[in-house]
Amino acid sequence: MNSEKYGIVTGASRGLGKQMAIELAREGYDVIFTYNSNVSLAEGVKKDLSERFGVRVEIFPLQVESAKGVQELYQFAVSTFGENLHVLINNAGIYQNVNLVDMDPKDFDAVIDTNLKGTFYMCHYFTPLMIKQHYGRIINVSSAVGLRGMPGCTAYAASKFGIRGLTQSLACELGPHNITVNAIAPGSHKTDMYYSAPPEVMEARLKSTPLQRAGDLEEMDLLVRYFISSNFTTGQIISDNGGTTMV
Repeated sequence: MNSEKYGIVTGASRGLGKQMAIELAREGYDVIFTYNSNVSLAEGVKKDLSERFGVRVEIFPLQVESAKGVQELYQFAVSTFGENLHVLINNAGIYQNVNLVDMDPKDFDAVIDTNLKGTFYMCHYFTPLMIKQHYGRIINVSSAVGLRGMPGCTAYAASKFGIRGLTQSLACELGPHNITVNAIAPGSHKTDMYYSAPPEVMEARLKSTPLQRAGDLEEMDLLVRYFISSNFTTGQIISDNGGTTMV
């Protein structure tokens, strides 16, 4: 049965992606979200969203750096929910902290392929649905490191700076079709990655920010809600990082 409106979130079995999928469900969207490998974790999120918000939720395994995989997701989405795709959130990504001289070029390629090319593939294959209906909301996930470089983040920063250019160029291209394209640049939020990092590293990072704390996952909700409801905001990269990128 076709959906009246649905959204897709990549990389949403945990962390910020999961929180953004929660917000879409809360706002009444049916949801398809992708996961990398942990199907039991994804199934748990699917069950939670369905029971809490009464919406239809489907999951799909995806290596977002694979054009073939994204095409298969497209076929799954259209056959499952139809063509009323209203929201696309490109969140899936990987992070590496390695100095340039120590980096294996294959690792550099992996970060660019996942973070930047993966976002490109999703936009490339799914925006025709939005163009056809003359409506769409695209949210790309960049990073504080996509606004200000950091040591050891050559590949990650390059991919996230690229998200900024992709977002603003797409906003220009898709604006005439009533499609907005924006990005969120998160800093340190209380995700699995945050809790698994060495405490001294996180303490030093948080002390360097004006608010001197990590963001709560729920603080992402307001930005997602704003971007999916705003009709006149496009091409913007909003920093949700406690002021990290202004100091």
